Amino acid sequence: MAIIGNWGTFVKFQTSSRNVLTFNNMKRKQTVRTVEHVLIFQYPKIEYMGPNLQEITFTMELNALLGVRPKMVEETLYSRLGWIAPLVIGGRNICSQAMLTGLSSAYDIVLKGGEVLSMKIDVTMKEYR
Repeated sequence: MAIIGNWGTFVKFQTSSRNVLTFNNMKRKQTVRTVEHVLIFQYPKIEYMGPNLQEITFTMELNALLGVRPKMVEETLYSRLGWIAPLVIGGRNICSQAMLTGLSSAYDIVLKGGEVLSMKIDVTMKEYR
């Protein structure tokens, strides 16, 4: 089993011969706060106010053929909206306090009885301070 990372104890990203729970398109966004001062007959002046909270987004691809239960993972994540935990990827602490702030689910394959075979979940987390 290869552990890729985790978000606290709630989600463990891993690959093994039994199941695959991974993500792709991970993005980290860090910006700064600024204030623009308008001056008469001059160019505006910009002032640095400090860093903003970082934002992290990624897409989880869930497939029942790879040993995960997409609907169960989705329900677990939706029940954890607003929760805070460390986000660790590859043994490296990406964000010591990452709050789950948004989810968006896309059902790829749904079987006759309503069982979800494959889905994608876009996850948004924000640094918590």
